[in-house]
Amino acid sequence: MLQRGYRKEESLARHGAGQVIELCQDIDDASLSEFITPIENALKVLEKERRVVFIGDSKSGKSSLLAGVAQYPTIAKAEMTGTYRSWRYRNNGAEPAPANATFIPLENLEGLELIDTAAAEDPANKSTIQELIKGADAVVAVIDARKIETAAVWDMLAELPQESRNAALIAVTHTDKLAAEDALKLKDGLRDYCRKRLSSTPALYFISPTTMKGMEGFTQRVQEALNAPQGLRADIRKVIDLSNDLLNKQYHILRAREAVSQSDNGFLDGIDREIDNFLSHQMTGIKNYTDAYAEAALQALPATLTKLRKGFGLWLSPVTLVRLNLFGAGTETYYYNMLCREILSRQEVSDSNFVQSCAGHWNHVRPRMKKAMECEIGDFPEQSLGAELDELRTRLGRDLYKPFTQEKLRRKISIIFNACAKWMKLFIFLICLCLIAAGVLGVLGMTTPALWMVLSAGIVWVLGSIIHLAAGRRIRKEFVSLAKSLHESMLNGIGEDVKTLLVSRVSAYRRLYTEPRRKVARNDAMLKPLQQRHLNITRQIGGIMPR
Repeated sequence: MLQRGYRKEESLARHGAGQVIELCQDIDDASLSEFITPIENALKVLEKERRVVFIGDSKSGKSSLLAGVAQYPTIAKAEMTGTYRSWRYRNNGAEPAPANATFIPLENLEGLELIDTAAAEDPANKSTIQELIKGADAVVAVIDARKIETAAVWDMLAELPQESRNAALIAVTHTDKLAAEDALKLKDGLRDYCRKRLSSTPALYFISPTTMKGMEGFTQRVQEALNAPQGLRADIRKVIDLSNDLLNKQYHILRAREAVSQSDNGFLDGIDREIDNFLSHQMTGIKNYTDAYAEAALQALPATLTKLRKGFGLWLSPVTLVRLNLFGAGTETYYYNMLCREILSRQEVSDSNFVQSCAGHWNHVRPRMKKAMECEIGDFPEQSLGAELDELRTRLGRDLYKPFTQEKLRRKISIIFNACAKWMKLFIFLICLCLIAAGVLGVLGMTTPALWMVLSAGIVWVLGSIIHLAAGRRIRKEFVSLAKSLHESMLNGIGEDVKTLLVSRVSAYRRLYTEPRRKVARNDAMLKPLQQRHLNITRQIGGIMPR
């Protein structure tokens, strides 16, 4: 039964090469990258379908032999359309299969491509067939025993390079239609004729496409051609050889890292202690930060009161009544935004000073690290640190809303505003009633009473506006009281948030030393596991090579 050979070795080679490439990622050395691409290209070649091409003149028995080799009789009955037809188990590639590909339900043919070609004697087919057999892993040249000397495949085989001829075999068909004496002469003289036409002697096989006698042996011969050293085995060997080259490079890198002094760890520990001292100094300012942030709650108060006075208005208005239920959320949001603006602007100044301090420390560490560890950390990454500090300020802004939630500020403000709803509705109702009455009296011609009603509406509005003005002053006074409560809540409640901010800020600077620390850690803690993995992979790949 025909099938793709060296499945186990092929799978092991793929697995071994994948492990070698994966080990490169853990070793993390830029010099290894140039070795990876050739392995990946070799793996792509290894994954391609193995091609067996049947060529021959018309009615020489190509399709029948192919059907016999595949053990799928339908192939012999299929009509040839175009220059060739490709028979496969399924479409293994990601790209769509070509239009002349036909899939057959034979799992043993997975990974193979059996190609039946049109008549070789037709000049229109010659160039396509030649291209097909150039990239073939095995070529079966089918020659009618009655047309040995006129067969078109001789010229095609002669143009093949020598390495491709080694994977070619000649199937001589229709010998049963020759006289016994002619058949015997043919078998005796065909090898000499091959040497004459090809300067070499490919494997010869005599088989009848009608009786299929000897098909099992012929199929085995095709299988041997597929398994020839210059075919799939060569591709497997190439993957293994390239993997061994990369393993050798990895070995030298690991040996070099083994020679790195353990003083690298001590140097980085010293850097960490310097950063810890920096953090301790930062932590002494927690109270100052907390007091300043809480004080911002009182500093944002005047602007909020002005906004509240303008929004509530100086006189009674139906618009104020309609918007009364929105004032609670709007006032709280405005107050929160003003507070955040004040605090975050201060924090931005503090962060700018922090970045300058970090830059000074970095520039002091850089030459020391280059001398002690032969590690160049480069210029201070101000933008990278600045981006992290921006994120920390955004997080601080979200944390500043916690005191608002704890004090239930929005609900308390809404209650203060909604308390005005009853008397506002009453005054607006009386004003509307007076105006309606004035309108009715005016229609009836009672001018004087109508004017008195209009005057009454004005008096009610003035009285309501006075009460409105007093209510506005009361609301602002109560809001001041709420702001002072918020101030106290912030004094007692945001200390942990400030501490988290300061610790996170120093941690962001500490992370800038991750790369040299990671390299030292790999040379120290991970070196032995890497060496053991390297040894295991080397042993695995060493036992793959097909014999």
